[in-house]
Formats: sequence, structure tokens, C-alpha cells
Amino acid sequence: MAKWLGVAARSIWPPLVTAVVVVATWEAVCRLFEVPAYMIPAPSRIWMAFITNPESLLFNAGVTLFEAVTGFLIGSILGAMLGTAFAYSRLLARGMMPYIIAANTIPVVAIAPIIILWFGHGVQSKIAVTAFLSFFPLALNMMKGLQSYDRVIMDVFHVSAANEWQRFFKMRLPNALPYVFVGLKLNVTFSVIGAIVAEFVQADKGLGFVIMTTYRTLNMPRLWAAMLLSALIGIMFFALIALIERWAIPWHSSMRNDE
Repeated sequence: MAKWLGVAARSIWPPLVTAVVVVATWEAVCRLFEVPAYMIPAPSRIWMAFITNPESLLFNAGVTLFEAVTGFLIGSILGAMLGTAFAYSRLLARGMMPYIIAANTIPVVAIAPIIILWFGHGVQSKIAVTAFLSFFPLALNMMKGLQSYDRVIMDVFHVSAANEWQRFFKMRLPNALPYVFVGLKLNVTFSVIGAIVAEFVQADKGLGFVIMTTYRTLNMPRLWAAMLLSALIGIMFFALIALIERWAIPWHSSMRNDE
């Protein structure tokens, strides 16, 4: 337990110190040069905008978090299934991969209105946009991980007369987990971005909705408060995946190097 607390402390204090230095410098520059709030509001103004009506911002942050998490889960599950299919069928991978890459290169601001037209203006359309952005990174990393097994170990399983399920769960999947977590960490970023951009297009709640409405009224401190809340959601989400990764693959070299 003490070792885990030590690792957590070593991981947390550098970004905390950086945050304190950045916020102090930001506040000092805004006050010293009298930077207008509509350009870059000082951290104190952003904090005041938050505590003036925190319930509204927290409610909208909860909506965006729900959309991001749900879309992340759906997209990751679909991506894992697709990546597994590609790893076992090169013909399927060669046939579908160019079209999946093409779909992934479409800007989210272009695809979001179409998805909203299909799924309606409710939360489900935001989740669909988030899932659309989240499936590709995990599909690619899952395929790469499942294909990157040690051939010698595969021969050992073959000699031991292991069936395909045993090979998958005891050899190929554990070997693929480092790749899987890379894909999941990418999905975290895309899920938050997807939820907020979908809220830009059509929404009546969520942090994207707050950002768009405050932009129209030039209420920049509140806009920055919403933007920083979205960043905090992404950081916390990413940290959760990193914690699960440390628990799931403590044997990997990237985990041991942090100890």
C-alpha cells in the first residue's frame, strides 16, 4: 500500500506544482498588463464565474461526462470486436480498413450534423458521435496487439494442444493489453472532444452548449470555466484508465519504470 501511495505521490506532485506556477503567472500577467477579460480572463475571474452559479456548470459537466463515458464504452467495445476480427482475418482487414480509415478522417464537425439527423437532438446523438470517434484507435491497437505475439510461445501452446480460446485468453490477449490501453487512452481524449463538439451543433445542455451560449454573450470568464471543466473531465478520465492499466499489467516494463 505504501509503495502504491509513493508512486501516486510521485505522479501527482509534478503536475500540481506546474499548475500552481502557471496559474500564479497567468494571474500576475493579467493584473500587471491589465489584459481585458474578453481576451484572456484572469484565473480569479474564472473562479468567480464558477462560484457564482456552480450548480449549472456542474450539471452541464455531468451531462457531458455521461455522454463521453457512454460513447467511450460503446466505441471501445465495438473497436475491440472489430480489431479482434481484423487480427484473425487478414482478408477482412484488407477489405474494410481503407474505408474505416476514410471514415475516421472525416472531421467531426462534418459528421456530427449527419449523426444528429439520424439519431435526433437528444443525448443519444451525442453518444453516437462520441462512439464514432472512439472505436477506431482501439480497433487499430487491438489488431496490432493480437498480431504481435511471440511465435515461440505460440509454438509452445500448439505443442500443448491448447485450443483457440486458450490461446486467445492466455497468450494473445495478455500480450495485446499494452496496445489496448494505448487505444483506450486515445479514446478518452476523443470521447470528450466528440461529446463537446456534438453539443456545439445541437444541444440545450452540456459544456459544449455552455461554451457556445457564453461565446455569443462574450461572457468569457464563464466560457473559460466551462472549458477548464471539460479539461478536468478529460484528465480525470485519463487518470482512471492509467490506474486500471497499472492494476491490469503491472508486469509491463512501462509500469516498472515508474516505480
